Amino acid sequence: MADLHLSNLLNLKGNLKLVASSGGLLKVNGVEALVEVSRGQAGQSHGLAPSPVPIPPPPAAPSEPGLDVWIFKSFNATVTINDKKIITQGMCAQGDPGKASWPGMVQQSLNNPGVKINSIPINVVGDLGVILPTGAPVSFTQHRQQ
Repeated sequence: MADLHLSNLLNLKGNLKLVASSGGLLKVNGVEALVEVSRGQAGQSHGLAPSPVPIPPPPAAPSEPGLDVWIFKSFNATVTINDKKIITQGMCAQGDPGKASWPGMVQQSLNNPGVKINSIPINVVGDLGVILPTGAPVSFTQHRQQ
């Protein structure tokens, strides 16, 4: 398995298809880069929210109590790794598999200050997002390159 390593100060521009051979991963400064998945795809979430979105409000049970969070849209999807779009900020959603109704935002990378796509840092494992209805933070713990 041969990983593709990017490090230091680097700014990728335009449409670019990166390939890691033999099932390898894209690593940015030693940490796996995040990639897009389908919204609500079972078994493919990037992380877990700390609590469900309380809509409708208590005492009723939440209409969609799922804690899974998927990143489904990169704001700058011009560079791919093994045909998967690399995340550079974007949109995420929390909820149950197959639904993921509650929108969120992927924040600018804190764990990768140097490797960028069109001047936006690539998001990596350990970066954060926020679920908009609650303001709850989410840590992305799964890269989903495979």
